[in-house]
Amino acid sequence: MKNALIVLTLAALLCAVPASAQVDFTRYVALGDSLTAGYASGGLVQYYQDRSYPALLAQQAGAPVFEMPTVSEPGLAPLLELLALVPAPVIQPKPGAPGLPTNATYPMPYNNLGVPGSNTYNLVTTTGDIQNLLAGNTDNVMHDLILRIPQVPDPGTGQLIPFTALTQAIVQDPTFVTLWIGNNDILGAVIAGTPIDGITMTPVDVFQQLYGQALGALATMTSADIVAINLPYATSIPFVTTVSNSIDIPGMGTFQLMGEDGPIEDDDYITLAASSLIAQGYGLPGGPPLPENLNFATGAYGVILRAEEIDVINERTAAFNAIIAQTAANFGVPVLDMNSKFNDIASGDRWILGGIELSADFLVGGIFSYDGVHPQAIGYALVTTELIRTINSAFAANIPQVNMMPILYGGDAVTLPVGVNAKDVVFSDAAWGALKEAFPINLPQPEGLRNETASAVD
Repeated sequence: MKNALIVLTLAALLCAVPASAQVDFTRYVALGDSLTAGYASGGLVQYYQDRSYPALLAQQAGAPVFEMPTVSEPGLAPLLELLALVPAPVIQPKPGAPGLPTNATYPMPYNNLGVPGSNTYNLVTTTGDIQNLLAGNTDNVMHDLILRIPQVPDPGTGQLIPFTALTQAIVQDPTFVTLWIGNNDILGAVIAGTPIDGITMTPVDVFQQLYGQALGALATMTSADIVAINLPYATSIPFVTTVSNSIDIPGMGTFQLMGEDGPIEDDDYITLAASSLIAQGYGLPGGPPLPENLNFATGAYGVILRAEEIDVINERTAAFNAIIAQTAANFGVPVLDMNSKFNDIASGDRWILGGIELSADFLVGGIFSYDGVHPQAIGYALVTTELIRTINSAFAANIPQVNMMPILYGGDAVTLPVGVNAKDVVFSDAAWGALKEAFPINLPQPEGLRNETASAVD
């Protein structure tokens, strides 16, 4: 398999085909992270991969081929689901061994090169090796699954070069590219409950250099039409907005939950990870306080985002989005503003489809999956509709819109039993452990870029 893939990728590199004057999806490549991969409910599985926004876009645009690193049930990692309802609904991973790759012998790089957990540094520098995964080594599981081959010969020098996601995109001589990267350059701060420059979120200057390197390479080394997508704010996802800051105790009244630094105020946020701790008595009167920050001694994450921390995270997101906008403008690349779309939904706007209202509410809104971070099928379809609007406007194209009805009524919608409140659901320790693995908090910095001592936000 390795030799075949090397030969074919080098042939693609050497035999470039001029781009058509029209929007051409003959060789569409999607680059990004878990949102591009079709990750949902804490795992990667073919059902959601087939309904990812790149797969839907390829289908609507008539792409002749769109190959993906498909995974069998119950997913990699096993998808989250409601496995218990009494005494409270509990979200846990599906039982059984993780799913397996079902398209690992495809003799070319995949069209969908979205790698869950990937950030801008990984896009430019990180490789994978399918042999690690086949041997049971899961240290670099998503890159091993999706990128598969660590090195290939450079056609000019014959020297081995890293076969990164960016390189695999370029050697396919793509006719169209979407780039949605940068979410994991900031989400580590959200998942860990602690914004720390250079540890849980990428420094601005590092992001600027890496994003410019990635988009610049795509713009100058291919003749593809490109669309970039910017980054949502942390406060637009249910992982951050679901858990209440106070709790009603029958016969006693309403109490503000307590963190290690005192009562949790109305403009602070408690992450979904706190729900299992609250069920054990953390944060309640007489109980231990909820953990605030990343504990470097134990590796335990915090579950509270104070107002000032949210401000830091959102300011960093805004800085990244400004870099995306400016870099894209430098190369004449249109940008889909998903930040505004997600923010509008989180602020209370509703999408109404077939008489059904869709919102950002956890488990009942219809857009987000069981992990509170990633969309489910209808959420990815909504992203696709916005992407198609952007493409049609920017390139005077006429790609037909997605038919939402089969997706909306396809039976995969995350719902709760009648009368159960999403705020009462417990995100189990097992579910939390699975989600943490999807979001690395250590952000390696490229050699030669800023390497200063990280400082926590007070």
